[in-house]
Amino acid sequence: MKLINQLLLLIFFSNQVFAENDYGIEKMPHYVWDSDSSNVGKTEIWFQDWTDYTRLFIKSIKDSSSIDKHPYAKTDYDKEYLNAKEYQKPNYIQLLGNIKWTSNQNWSENYSNSFEWYVDRDQNWYYNNKKLSGSAKILKGKLYLQIKDYDDIIIDTVSRYRKYK
Repeated sequence: MKLINQLLLLIFFSNQVFAENDYGIEKMPHYVWDSDSSNVGKTEIWFQDWTDYTRLFIKSIKDSSSIDKHPYAKTDYDKEYLNAKEYQKPNYIQLLGNIKWTSNQNWSENYSNSFEWYVDRDQNWYYNNKKLSGSAKILKGKLYLQIKDYDDIIIDTVSRYRKYK
């Protein structure tokens, strides 16, 4: 039993010592990012790296809308939670599509990676089936992402990577 434990410890420590980081500069170091600052509110950014293509998912709550209660809604229940009341509905921006990198990726410090983004899902139907352009770079461990529709900047974020939950 003691020999098995020693063997397992030896295997574990040798894996720790000889393990290599498979990220390199051509692979994105983190795939999920949360914004520190953004022009569209709190933003989640997901780079979904598949075998032969990459998908980009961006979700943000830009603002909220006030929904008024119906003028004829019942409001005389004894239990307050049953009565109709006004509430705030969040307005989402949610975009998903494939990325085509314009050149080989290089995620070294302050190197800008540009891409074309073919949006195939848009919750608000503004950019559905549209080609947008973007650029992303990592500077001091933060992702700087900018999405444009021609010269109009749609999304401009500075994000930190999401630690595993």
